[in-house]
Amino acid sequence: MFAKNDRIMACMKPSFRVFATAFALLAATVAPAAAGDKMVFGIELGAPFRVPVCDSRDGAVYSARRCFDGAAVTRNAWGAARHEVSLPSAETPAYVRGTLIAFVVDGIVESMWIETWGIQAQGGALSALTKKYGPPARAREERRNTLRSRFAVQFAEWDFADFFVKFEGTTGSIDWGRIEVSMHRYRKRAEEYQKR
Repeated sequence: MFAKNDRIMACMKPSFRVFATAFALLAATVAPAAAGDKMVFGIELGAPFRVPVCDSRDGAVYSARRCFDGAAVTRNAWGAARHEVSLPSAETPAYVRGTLIAFVVDGIVESMWIETWGIQAQGGALSALTKKYGPPARAREERRNTLRSRFAVQFAEWDFADFFVKFEGTTGSIDWGRIEVSMHRYRKRAEEYQKR
C-alpha cells in the first residue's frame, strides 16, 4: 500500500511543481496596482505637510510652484487644518478645477480633495485614477435629471490597507466633481465627531 502511494506521489511531484509555478505567476499578475502610492500632485498622504506658503510671486490659483495661502487656513470641527494648495499649471491635468485642499492634523496630511470639472471631466479623471490605482473596488453609474437633460454620473472607490480613494463625477452640480484621498483614521475621526 505504501509503495503504491509513493508511486502516485512521485508522479504528482512534477505536475505539482508546474501547478505551483503557474499559481505564483498568476498571483503576481493579479496583485493590486500601485497599492502603496499615496502621492497626490507631489503631496504625500500620511506624511508631514511640507508645502511652502505662497508669496507675492505666486498666482492665486495656478502658480509656478506648489504653495498654499497662509491667510486662508481654517480648521474644521474635528481639528483638521484646511490648506488650499495652488498647483503648478504645468503639472495640473485638464480635469482638475482650481486648488487642492489638504486636511492636516498635527502636521500630517490626513486627507486631500481635488475638485474636478464635473460631468465633462469625469472620463479623464476616472481614467487617470484607474491607471494609478487599478480597477475600483466599487463603481456605479447613476442617471441624473438636471436641466431637463439626463447625464450619466460616474462614482468609484478604491480601498487600501490604510487609505481609500473616492471619486464622484458630480457633487451636486454638473460642472463640479471631486476626488478624495484620505487615511482611514481621518474618516473614522470625522465620523466619530458627527455622531456626537
